[in-house]
Amino acid sequence: MTVVDGLGKSIVIEKQPQRISSKTLFTDAVLLDLVDDASLSSLTDLAINPNYSLIIDRLPDGVPLLGLNIEMIIANRPDILFAANWSDPAKLSILESAGITVFRLQAPKNINEIEAEIARVGQIVNKNAQAQQIITTMRSRLKADIISTEHKLTGMDYNPWGTSSGQDSSWNGLLEQANVVNIIKDYATDKYGQVPISKEMIIALNPEVLFIPAWVYGDDNTASKFKQDVLSDPSLQSVSAIKHNRVYQVPHALRGVYSQYYVDAIRFINHSVYK
Repeated sequence: MTVVDGLGKSIVIEKQPQRISSKTLFTDAVLLDLVDDASLSSLTDLAINPNYSLIIDRLPDGVPLLGLNIEMIIANRPDILFAANWSDPAKLSILESAGITVFRLQAPKNINEIEAEIARVGQIVNKNAQAQQIITTMRSRLKADIISTEHKLTGMDYNPWGTSSGQDSSWNGLLEQANVVNIIKDYATDKYGQVPISKEMIIALNPEVLFIPAWVYGDDNTASKFKQDVLSDPSLQSVSAIKHNRVYQVPHALRGVYSQYYVDAIRFINHSVYK
């Protein structure tokens, strides 16, 4: 089988992989629903971190949790390793030189791209029916769990470093699926999908809903302090989201999710706003 990875490179899969190494949280989550635990040679070290992982209670005993550790991965001898398209290219090149097939995944930005990546992983590990079942379950949950509304509120995320997420971001897809209008989706973004935001812009845009982080890397107190700063800032008291108490902290594990658990992030946003 020949498949094209997230960098546009053709990868030849000579036979069904029996030992699989996952180096993304996306493939950690997907593979746990696709293959037997015995087929997993390792998952990511972030899989056990509550700030990033939604699968802590599903981690199988005996499967190592490894970062991109060349020596340990080679010692595990996986047939294939799933990595992100932004993973360290030098390390991945060494693994390929050692005879390990490396598949780099594109980071999906909306639910359609997530479904396509799940299907692609299912194809690679020869679990097409199981991959389709994941997708079917996602769609069923969206239909059953998401509150519909004729009047969609306007909203945006706001980070301590002064940015918000625009059109070219996974966050924009989350808001669309959660029936919230991303008020800055038409603003120009940087290569990470971010838009620089000032307090003056927030006042002018006047979002009805504001989403802020529940955790910030590097300091466990930053998120709570930022929330208090936003809520108590005299200059922001006229903003609809603050005036009507519609400021919500989003858990980081949901904020950055790309797997089938994207539906949980959509549900969190939708129910926070409309329930």
